Amino acid sequence: MDPSSSRSDAERELDELRRRAYGPQPDIQSDPAALVRLAELEAARTASLRAASSSEVTAPAAAPGSGSVAHPTWTTFIDEWPESATSITPVAKPSAGLMSSAWRGRIATQVRRYSFMATALAVFVAVFVAAVITVAWIVRPRPDATLRPIADEADSAVFTMLVFLGGDADPSSFRGYQPYRGVEPWFSVDKQGLQCFMIIDRSGPFVEGANCVPPGVDLFADIGADFVSADDGNERLPNGSIVRFHYRGDSVDVFLYPASPKTE
Repeated sequence: MDPSSSRSDAERELDELRRRAYGPQPDIQSDPAALVRLAELEAARTASLRAASSSEVTAPAAAPGSGSVAHPTWTTFIDEWPESATSITPVAKPSAGLMSSAWRGRIATQVRRYSFMATALAVFVAVFVAAVITVAWIVRPRPDATLRPIADEADSAVFTMLVFLGGDADPSSFRGYQPYRGVEPWFSVDKQGLQCFMIIDRSGPFVEGANCVPPGVDLFADIGADFVSADDGNERLPNGSIVRFHYRGDSVDVFLYPASPKTE
């Protein structure tokens, strides 16, 4: 193979790789094999130039008046030789720099992808939780009345009912709620730590639906419809109906469960 032809192929390949690395639209950073080849060709060209320069400097000069001219290769290598050694040293550096830039770009892309996935997952979880809460709120039965606290101290009638039941409540724990159809809900905590709930009718006085449970257990009291009045424009409930007082802490929810009318 003609050496000049081989060298021309290498030069053309080097020019192409340089355009890919330093041209207006560089794309070599995405081609690791091309980066390695560019570094090899740059190093080979530098070594070739240095070897040629050394051999031409030691060649004998032409005799004066002989009419001979400088060897053509001397002019060729002089024209191609860089102005200073500093222009050669950066040749191998773009390879490492471009590869480092490619890695940084790849890592940044992955970080953005993971950040997007995390954000999407967080939004999905938030929407799912909101949907569950909304469904629970819709499905949950709506109370017929909600009673608010009105007293933090028990009077003599309440204490009388408590003694009648044989309770042993802490006086500082009593809390009374708004009356409903002539009866009053009262909450207390006994000395064993049980939470107690009872419904008092002062017309007797008597107590109904007393119940004590450990903390954390659903607390409510049920009474029959015959223990509540039909005052304040309320209709009397059918016999067998149930009124449930559900303790919520800062309130008491009242649910009416009317009995089905009897058919003869």
